[in-house]
Amino acid sequence: MVAQRRQEARAPVAPSHGGIVLSEAALDGKRSALLGCVDRLARLIELESAALRERRAIDFEEFNSRKAHALLEFSRASRAFGATRSAPSVEAALTRLRDRLAENAELLDDRLRAMREIAGIMIYTIEMADSDGTYSMRVQTTR
Repeated sequence: MVAQRRQEARAPVAPSHGGIVLSEAALDGKRSALLGCVDRLARLIELESAALRERRAIDFEEFNSRKAHALLEFSRASRAFGATRSAPSVEAALTRLRDRLAENAELLDDRLRAMREIAGIMIYTIEMADSDGTYSMRVQTTR
């Protein structure tokens, strides 16, 4: 038991962050948790993007709820890992997530643009149906 404590005391430690010195094992755990959060968020974004690409029906409320939960989990894990720390694996995962988010934003923008266009057509159609024709320019043909 005493030998184990001595060995733990000699374990390499990471630089101090907020006055707390963390061992490499603790940093690895926090890094692993952050990478897991990034991976779950990326998979969720990819699921939504795939549904948008394939023009499937999407429950946006469900996706938004799941994304909000994943973002909360991500923000907690990133705070625990520390904003000043950097690791190549974390940077690579964040770059992949950023790329997926950019594609997802484009797909969502396309979807919104299409919905606005459809809404415009519907509004125009309803207005024309409600109109009595007084101010419209109809061409009458004579028989």
